[in-house]
Amino acid sequence: MLPELFLERMKKLLSEDEYEEFVKSFGDDEARYHGLRINALKACENVEDRLKAIGIRTDEPANKVPWEENGYYYENDATPGKSPYHEAGLYYIQEPSAMSPVCFLDPKPGERILDLCAAPGGKSTQIAVRMKGEGILVTNEINRDRAKILSLNVERLGIRNALVLNEDSGNLSQIFEGYFDKILVDAPCSGEGMFRKNAEAAFSEWSPENVTICSERQKEILDNAAKMLLPGGTLVYSTCTFAPKENEESIFRFLATHPDFKVKEVPLYEGMDNARSEWISEECINECRAVYDQHYGSDKATEEIENSLKSQVQRAIRLWPHKLRGEGHFLCVLTRDGELLDRDKDNYVPGGRNIPAKKEIQKLFWEFADSSLSFANRKEMILNSGIRLDGTMFMFGDQLYICDPKMPGINGLKCMRPGLHLGTIKKDRFEPSHALALAIKAEDAKTFVSYKEDSQEIRQYLNGQTVRCNKDLQKGWTLIMVDEYSIGWAKQAGGMLKNHYPKGLRINY
Repeated sequence: MLPELFLERMKKLLSEDEYEEFVKSFGDDEARYHGLRINALKACENVEDRLKAIGIRTDEPANKVPWEENGYYYENDATPGKSPYHEAGLYYIQEPSAMSPVCFLDPKPGERILDLCAAPGGKSTQIAVRMKGEGILVTNEINRDRAKILSLNVERLGIRNALVLNEDSGNLSQIFEGYFDKILVDAPCSGEGMFRKNAEAAFSEWSPENVTICSERQKEILDNAAKMLLPGGTLVYSTCTFAPKENEESIFRFLATHPDFKVKEVPLYEGMDNARSEWISEECINECRAVYDQHYGSDKATEEIENSLKSQVQRAIRLWPHKLRGEGHFLCVLTRDGELLDRDKDNYVPGGRNIPAKKEIQKLFWEFADSSLSFANRKEMILNSGIRLDGTMFMFGDQLYICDPKMPGINGLKCMRPGLHLGTIKKDRFEPSHALALAIKAEDAKTFVSYKEDSQEIRQYLNGQTVRCNKDLQKGWTLIMVDEYSIGWAKQAGGMLKNHYPKGLRINY
């Protein structure tokens, strides 16, 4: 079921024995590997027991994804996507080898990070978990429909510090030049690593011509990404394809034209391989020779430059489906010469700071907060769970958002989600958003009701139905929980919970 030209290329690249193992890994008798990441922004102490109840075993070492501390394999008969825990954002279902680029990006709280080609959001949400709600995450997708999915996944996992954009990388490079500490470029590619997942795509979408098109697009994206990285910063390039033209050659071309970047040598996990510089074609090398003098100076011999670049390319990483438990990936860790700026002295905000909402609008939110939310410190605006509400509140249409005061301004940008969506301003009242419900915890709500994961009530709620409540609750906004995990709002009146779960997300179990 694989394209003949793809097989011919791989047979030329691999030894006879390795080629046979590679092709065998795509056979029907080989099981695909399924994985998920626990969302540490929401997970409670007994998360392992909750997952075990739906068939996910986190207590067995063999189920641990080596390169992701919150990543686990699960068996084919488990269906975590059909559990209410999924809608509560307790985890993100993600192919295991696709978890590796963020591992090597190594995000930290307080950093400014860009995920340039982010939909559907697996790697962005993975970055956000490691940032622990601190710092600025700009996550971008050029395709508007896919950007909407990205935005929904950011919301589902309760992420508070993300600016979700729907932009071209060229436009972003003009606005964010020299701004980010770290950048992930999970580049659009020919998707050969997805052949086992979707065999039909092997015939309907793959072609040598598409590989070349993807390669040219990757060059443009990498060039734009380089402009946005600070000196001393880290850029991770990744694809889910096996084509050298999109992998080793993309890195070789990038290094040839960006002498201030180097490939960082990093330790490999078991089953990972280094890249193959011998797969760089003469055509690619000849193309790059025209720029050597310009970027490296004529005092260096061409052969010396090429050998240096090839030795760097070999530091990149390949994940093969016949060598580890995953569908396959390529990644390269690049660093830019120089030292990172002292963040305390850097007050630059691209696009200017967001303009705070009028006091009367903010007052409507605080009236809701004082009646419905529980604070550990109301003066400092810290909820019981430690979540802070002391950022900049501003209007985006008729919607109220909150963000870090240093979050880039949204003027001139095609923006999908500029921070944490607090709610909607409706004349003289405030209505809390679904995003706010997913971002807070039980201890942050004055009133909450929890239902079991397998209960009829939680399924009625997710279907948009009114749910009867046997508890004696105060009237007003009630946070609905599935066990320990927030999942949405309802409004209590007369022993009934009027449903406020978004219509577009409702599920018919």
